[in-house]
Amino acid sequence: MKMHITMILFHKVTILDFAGPYEIFTRVKDWEVHIVTLNPGTIHCEGGMKIAVEESLNSIQDTDILFIPGGTGINDVIQNKDFLQEIKRLGDTSKYITSVCTGSLALATAGLLDGYKATTHWRSLPFLQKFPIELSKDRVVVDRNRITAGGITSGIDFGLELISRIEGERTAQEMELCIEYNPKPPFRVGHPSLASDKLLQKVQSNSEKGYAIREEIFKNILK
Repeated sequence: MKMHITMILFHKVTILDFAGPYEIFTRVKDWEVHIVTLNPGTIHCEGGMKIAVEESLNSIQDTDILFIPGGTGINDVIQNKDFLQEIKRLGDTSKYITSVCTGSLALATAGLLDGYKATTHWRSLPFLQKFPIELSKDRVVVDRNRITAGGITSGIDFGLELISRIEGERTAQEMELCIEYNPKPPFRVGHPSLASDKLLQKVQSNSEKGYAIREEIFKNILK
């Protein structure tokens, strides 16, 4: 099926949030993938990788699938009224509105998740709870035409789910085999429900500074 996909990038994006779905989307016949940002140029991802983005967000008149990944740079996105306005403009007419990780925080701030069930990275669930959204801790959450996924590695799960709903389960199965998606986590502690209390507290402590910064941002934008 012919589909137009708009994948939005920004500085300090988490590359795997984007790269997982991108890898799958570009393999689907007749899916036209556009990588855009508010101001075209070089995107500096978390970790230092650079991506040249030539298309601007406002050059896209409409899209079938709107996608936004997460990352520490989502803090700047949710404070940028022009960025949020463009996200809202496209989202209002998109067939599917989607995100991975903290990308859902941008969708929520733009008002695109009001009245829907959604999720985000487990560490940022309290921020998503500040909006009129039904919170879910599931890895991939589907509510009508809104599809949101949890933490960084859930992007592939999300991509396969979306392909299944549009192209059919058989196509998604072929894609899963093609990319050899057969994960076997060596420690099986990749979610708070699986980790020990000690490990969970350690990870929470390590991310406390970033959490506090984001908390202050939401206090200001939700006044």
